Amino acid sequence: MEAISARSIVKSYGGRPVLDAVSLGVSEGARVALYGPTGAGKTTLLYVIAGLVRADGGTVEFFGEDAGADGCFVSPDRRGIGMVFQKALLWPHMRVMANVEFALYSSGLRRVRRRERAMEALELFGVEDLAGRRPETLSGGQVQMVALARSIAARPRILLWDEPFTGLDDETLQRVASKALFYIGKTRTTLVMVSHRRQDARALEAEVVLLEGGKLVREG
Repeated sequence: MEAISARSIVKSYGGRPVLDAVSLGVSEGARVALYGPTGAGKTTLLYVIAGLVRADGGTVEFFGEDAGADGCFVSPDRRGIGMVFQKALLWPHMRVMANVEFALYSSGLRRVRRRERAMEALELFGVEDLAGRRPETLSGGQVQMVALARSIAARPRILLWDEPFTGLDDETLQRVASKALFYIGKTRTTLVMVSHRRQDARALEAEVVLLEGGKLVREG
């Protein structure tokens, strides 16, 4: 079954086409890396899938249900996704634990269970010792790992990651990717990530989809 089905997505900014009838299907539990040069439309496609950008045309479905068709728009918070942005957006006035727990506020869980889930997510990426720290005291790599932890805290069925390994050295990348692969495989979570580096896709054993000039030109 396809977890994500984006069909004939069209998007322009100021009359300049960014996505030109792009279609992408991602099976449940699959890992896909959107790869290509700057300006190819990778992040725009990811944001259309997330509901953060409205396409000018085309449809988006999750598990067969419309999420972004004409006349039907499901807001990002109701799409069951976990998001990592290219620039990790941690709330500066919240400590790390509160930042991760924030992803669980609409879950209906009691506070104690929210804390447990947040700590489990931090532990997965090996940054549980940062729970009491403020974002401004963290390195770029630490911020990115907290953002990764936040994205899985609510156990979404779909993860959308934009340059998730920014700021990580090669050794840390391999370690973090290994932990992410374990989690994704165990939970059958579907992953679509944007990257400009082939090694990121290889680390997550992801299928590479090449975007160029607003078109999907090759898969492999």
